[in-house]
Amino acid sequence: MPPLATIVPRMAMSLDKVAIALDVSPNSVLKMVEEGLLPRPRVWGRRKLWRVVEIDAALAEWPTDGEQQGEVGEPGRWDAD
Repeated sequence: MPPLATIVPRMAMSLDKVAIALDVSPNSVLKMVEEGLLPRPRVWGRRKLWRVVEIDAALAEWPTDGEQQGEVGEPGRWDAD
């Protein structure tokens, strides 16, 4: 039987995990949130979690190399329904 981690999809990530996934520092993630490039985290008590689908949707709005920022769409529309 495969390990549980290979069966259960990851739905949310902590700040450190988001930073690892994006290959940046946690401070860079927080700066991207401040700049509107990434969504704000969800909050449960004192714990902050980013939904994986919202991170993915935010990244899809980033311009590709050679595009201007305004060519893609308005940042901040990442709510995955």
